[in-house]
Amino acid sequence: MEIRSLHINEIPVVHKLAREIWEEHYIQIIGQEQIDYMLELFYSKEKIQSEIEKGVFWEILYFHEKPVGYLACEIQKEKAFLSKIYLKKEFRGKGLGKVLLDKAIEIAQKHHRSKLYLNVNKFNSNSILFYERNGFIKIDDGVFEIGKGYVMDDFIYELEIQKK
Repeated sequence: MEIRSLHINEIPVVHKLAREIWEEHYIQIIGQEQIDYMLELFYSKEKIQSEIEKGVFWEILYFHEKPVGYLACEIQKEKAFLSKIYLKKEFRGKGLGKVLLDKAIEIAQKHHRSKLYLNVNKFNSNSILFYERNGFIKIDDGVFEIGKGYVMDDFIYELEIQKK
């Protein structure tokens, strides 16, 4: 198992992973049309490349040389924002989600942030349980417009991070 920073030439790998994970996980929550829209909005080569250039940390998890998950973590003024953390279905429940989460915490710590926060869909109960088991606390909720009539109906969770 290895986590490494996403290289520009691996963006198609992340896009493929995202499509597989989202279509399996979110189809019942938001439907195919919104999945297609959000994948194009958040996972285009231009979008990811732009985020990397702006300093967003994109990391990809490999298990036996196969890509199985990824995360994106942005260092903001006062906190770190875990904008993406995803793992293929067959690798969930094996401690690999915690490996990805620990990487995000490590990134936040290296940049002297004491809080890590994220948004999670209100109907994504398994992910909510994962975050709560790992110390995240719900601090807010909101409905965020993302264009073309679509919204993200999310809870906002936050984790206090111990200093290294």
